[in-house]
Amino acid sequence: MKNTIKTLVLLLFVTTTMTAQELKIPNDVKFEKAEDYTTYEPHVLESIDWLQRTPASEQPAKREKLNAFLLKWITGSPTVSIELVSGIVPLECGDCLMTFMYGWTKYSLENNYAKDKIDCAVAGVEHTIEFYKKNKAALGKQPDIEKLIRRKKKGKLRKYIKSKF
Repeated sequence: MKNTIKTLVLLLFVTTTMTAQELKIPNDVKFEKAEDYTTYEPHVLESIDWLQRTPASEQPAKREKLNAFLLKWITGSPTVSIELVSGIVPLECGDCLMTFMYGWTKYSLENNYAKDKIDCAVAGVEHTIEFYKKNKAALGKQPDIEKLIRRKKKGKLRKYIKSKF
């Protein structure tokens, strides 16, 4: 039984590692009509997941290309609209700001193009908090995110975000 569990864990680790390495960066992407954005939605989600699980200090060239692709997709998307509100958006940390937008985008896409700003913003902040906690050493201490973490621990994050809109 122990060997079976060890084998399954090893297989899961190898599969996860291979998937992380195989993410392709789309080249020469042209977004000219709404269908072009829809076509890339699966890749948008895969890219967001890759950026979230890959340490901020690893593969900087790939991160930069994925960030450029995602930013291009997000800014032109007819289905996802992000609102950046002072106090909930981590403006002092570029990686954190991008992560907030990715969390909002992922939530919207996975929830039938959700438009509820509060739900999307909460998802964006939670995505950012998760990324920040994993990458705090590389990102440095971010007081604004630390405040959001404390609000989340107290169960007051949603109420705080709602007050900002």
